[in-house]
Amino acid sequence: MKLSKILPVSLIVRQTVDPEPEISAITYDSRQVEPGALFFALPGFKTDGHSYVADARARGTGAIVTERWVEGLGLPQVQVRDTRLAMAAASANFYGRPSRRLTVTGVTGTNGKTTTTFLLDSILRAAGNLTGLIGGVECRIASKVAPAARTTPESPDLQRALAEMVAAGAGFATLEVSSHGIDLKRSACVAFDVAVFTNLTRDHLDLHQDMETYFLTKRKLFIPEEGQTCPGQEIRRPQAAICLDGEYGRRLYRELKEGEALGFGWVNDASVTAVDIREIGRGYTFELVTPDGSAPARLQLPGRHNLDNAMAAAAAACQLGVPLQSITAGIGQLSRVPGRFDFIDAGAPFTVVVDYAHNEDGLERALAAARRMTERNLILVFGCPGERDRDKRPGMGRIAGMMADLAILTTDDCYQEPAGQIMDETEPGLAESGGNYLRVEDRRLAIETALKSAGDGDLVLIAGKGHETKQMLAAGPVPFSDSAVVKEILG
Repeated sequence: MKLSKILPVSLIVRQTVDPEPEISAITYDSRQVEPGALFFALPGFKTDGHSYVADARARGTGAIVTERWVEGLGLPQVQVRDTRLAMAAASANFYGRPSRRLTVTGVTGTNGKTTTTFLLDSILRAAGNLTGLIGGVECRIASKVAPAARTTPESPDLQRALAEMVAAGAGFATLEVSSHGIDLKRSACVAFDVAVFTNLTRDHLDLHQDMETYFLTKRKLFIPEEGQTCPGQEIRRPQAAICLDGEYGRRLYRELKEGEALGFGWVNDASVTAVDIREIGRGYTFELVTPDGSAPARLQLPGRHNLDNAMAAAAAACQLGVPLQSITAGIGQLSRVPGRFDFIDAGAPFTVVVDYAHNEDGLERALAAARRMTERNLILVFGCPGERDRDKRPGMGRIAGMMADLAILTTDDCYQEPAGQIMDETEPGLAESGGNYLRVEDRRLAIETALKSAGDGDLVLIAGKGHETKQMLAAGPVPFSDSAVVKEILG
């Protein structure tokens, strides 16, 4: 495809593209450059893509897109105002704007995105549809499944996955849309038909600085602004499903036009809600109430927070026109979400659960669910991520100390930040809570300590990593899976 067919002219500041190159691929990683590829030099948080222009040229790139003009390059170069928006637009054009040939739902919020997308995908499949799913756990295209690299992929990877869904015959795509994905324009140029707002609590303030900025970033999924859609294309607002139980959800709901949004939650004016709730084993039965009527439903996922996620998925399905019978069937068919309050069956006389909770609200929800499942001791293993919002650390420690009978503070993904510093900033919350706690820096040893401390009928909750199979440390990523470590120790 010719370069002029890929890059919108309205984004171009300066260019030398004579002769015009034929583009064979799009990439932002110079190591993935192949002859004829279009390389985008992205400004980064730690490294600058402009530093890798020479490497891309040596590997045979067909053209380079930059934000700063590079003199003496000796090959086609295009300077744009915003390389991330230009890359999103180029990727959408290169892959034939696949989101226009799918019905796309985007789910955003601090917590609940993964489970909500899994529930909605289950609903759509129960209705007889071939589907695709992209999120923090996996990228699923029909029956083909691959592990996810990040919650919302960079735009070339996202658009390629959507194009593969179209090629596989899928009609629906469900996407997790993180605040990073919105802010860094990974999801720009995706035509969303429905957008879901689960909640907004403290997280990612290392990027957004304050809650207002964090909210306004999420808001762009529902009320797109210039710079979030492809230049020259109509800005289309999706139908919305919004949780009304929090202040930010209610605020967003009020900002939308009449008929655009469907509210869900526990408040009286929610159009989608759950009543007559009964705990059955590790799940629930309930009556699902929707604008199209009510019907009995079963949820196999544990924890009251998963009733919130079920209502979110049901509200999105209502906006998509899915019959109520298929909605309840799909909710009932999903029995597990990897790494989300995931039971590890290792033959122990106590229960072990692995969960992804890595912020205050997520940890509190997971501990509340765990507390309802045992009348004996609740033992927690947790840590706080490095190079992330540092102010949430004592709060997580406080919640851990207050809600667990024994909290074991350990490492999460430290990245380049010293593990001891992260733990030092978390421990004051534990001490303030007055709860019983230990500090064990090595995560494997912390899990082993928790398992050795557990007795008959106790519950061990291992929080923070969920489905992940690597721990990010200063020396680089090392293989580590909480569930695999549990099975190894108990085996």
